[in-house]
Amino acid sequence: MDEETTPVLTRPAPHVALIELNRPAAANRIQPEDLQTLDEHLSECEGDAEVHCLVVTGRGTHFSAGYDLRALSAIASTGARSSQPEADSAFERFSNRLESTRLIVVAAINGPVVGGSTDIALACDLRLGTEETYMFMPAARIGLPLYASALQRYVTRLGLNQAKRLVFLAQKIDAAEMLKIGFLNEVTSRDGLMQRALAVAAEVAAMPAEPLAAMKQALNASALGNGTATEQRDSLLAAFDGARTARLIAAAQSGRRSKS
Repeated sequence: MDEETTPVLTRPAPHVALIELNRPAAANRIQPEDLQTLDEHLSECEGDAEVHCLVVTGRGTHFSAGYDLRALSAIASTGARSSQPEADSAFERFSNRLESTRLIVVAAINGPVVGGSTDIALACDLRLGTEETYMFMPAARIGLPLYASALQRYVTRLGLNQAKRLVFLAQKIDAAEMLKIGFLNEVTSRDGLMQRALAVAAEVAAMPAEPLAAMKQALNASALGNGTATEQRDSLLAAFDGARTARLIAAAQSGRRSKS
C-alpha cells in the first residue's frame, strides 16, 4: 500500500479527476495540511479545461472521520476563542469551493462519513454510498458550533427538520436512512462503488460541460431562493450553443432510428 499522506489526485478516465483521502489507517481523519492539499488539487482540476467531473472518495474502509479531534483538542486547550473558528474556516472554504466549482462533483462514500466530512459530502453534487456507509455529526455533543454554510447545506440538501434532528440529537444513521432522507442518491456494494462512481462521472463528463456548470450554479442558487436572478439567467443563456444542441439532437435521433 502507498504511504499514508495527504490526498492523492489522479485522472482515471477522460475528463474525470479523482481525489482520494489517503489516511486509511486513521479512518481518513483530516489534518490541516490535508485541507491545503485538497484546495490545491481542486485548483488544478478547475484550471484544466479537459476536466469536467470530479470524484471524491477515501482509501480504505472510511470516507472520512472528519477533522482530527486531537488537533482540534490541542487548539481548544489554548483557550483562545478564535482558534476553533480558524480551524473551521479551512473546512468551510474547501466545502464552499466544492459546492461552487464549475465541475460536477461525485462523492463515493465508501464507509462512515463523520463530522466535518459530512459537509464535504453534502457540498458534492451527487453522493453514492455502500451498505456499510453511515453518517454521524457529533458537534453538539462536544460543544462545537458548526459554521454557517455547513448548517445551510444540511438544510438545503436534507430539509430543516432532518437537519435539526441530525445536528441537535447527533444521531448516527445508516445507509438506508441516508438514502431515504436524500443524503445519498443511491447505494451499491462496497466492491462495486468505485466502478459505479466512475461510470456516473464518465456519463456526466461526456455531456457538454458549460451547460452543466451553468445549471449547477442555478440549481444551487434556487435552493437559496435566488435561482431566477438576472445573473443566473445570463449564465444559462451564455452556456447555450445552438449548433451544438442541434448536432446532439440529430445524433440522438439517428441512434433511436438505428435501434428501431
